[in-house]
Amino acid sequence: MRFYWVKVTGQTEPAGRGAFVKAVRRLTSAEAVCSIPLRAERFTHPDTVMDDLARTLEEIKDDLLASELKARVEKAGSLEVVVVSRTSFELAINTSPLHLPEWFPVSPGQVVDASVTDLTLRVAVPLSHVDTGELCRLLYELDWGLLRRIKVGLDRDRYSVATFLDECRGETKGTASYEKLLGVAEEKLGDVQNPRHYRPSAAEHRTLVGHIWRVANRKSAYELAETAESLARAVRMDSARPEDSREALLTALARANKLSSIEARWAFNVIMSVQGACRLITAAAHADRYGRYPTWLLRSLSLDLRESLDDAVRLLAN
Repeated sequence: MRFYWVKVTGQTEPAGRGAFVKAVRRLTSAEAVCSIPLRAERFTHPDTVMDDLARTLEEIKDDLLASELKARVEKAGSLEVVVVSRTSFELAINTSPLHLPEWFPVSPGQVVDASVTDLTLRVAVPLSHVDTGELCRLLYELDWGLLRRIKVGLDRDRYSVATFLDECRGETKGTASYEKLLGVAEEKLGDVQNPRHYRPSAAEHRTLVGHIWRVANRKSAYELAETAESLARAVRMDSARPEDSREALLTALARANKLSSIEARWAFNVIMSVQGACRLITAAAHADRYGRYPTWLLRSLSLDLRESLDDAVRLLAN
């Protein structure tokens, strides 16, 4: 006996769950599977799970005794029940004893172990299911925002941008002027036809986002604190109220404790968000090299990065 829990939301009740149940039944019409919308309040306490499973079985009795499904259950020697609910499964229970009723097609009257699995958080998909278009667009907008700010800084106070641009020049330091570096970045961004297809490059690092990605890949989070300090000076975030911005989860996980100011903390978040977004975009483009991951995890990670990048773009425009 296997019970699968699926939370269905975002649709008018009860039609949403009813439509989902019909779709599951249609897709499993040749299997020993029965789906049911959860109408009563059940599975709220660990001590009542056995009774809750038994009551759920009673509700699908007529379906189970229908000739076709009954034959499939007898042939398989098992039954899988999909419970469709509008709420999450909150109990930390994997298995429960279940006394099979006398009318059950297989092993009637026996006590069996019934497994309970919450599929809501376990449905896994390839990385290619990540919608990277909005991430690409936001990186493109961030690239332009950084470029405009740093060009202004170069005209006003060359010293304020020197340290950051020296990091961007990397191996070409001393052979490429700051003006040339920014000119190449502007030309590259100007060639982009569709921002949703924009792909920064850590190898070519011809734009500022590409430079940031390269530096982030080569340095530890502790070392990147200095890069964040130089980036904050280069874009002069002291006038943009970065204390109102939010940090991505990846930034919190890579926290560098020696950040000296709110502006540097903001810049560190930009670096971590750029690195995370670029890595996710690249992994999605080569999804065949990786495994599958829970849908909710990919959506949450993508949304978190998008909100962080959007916030950075907004502040740079002030």
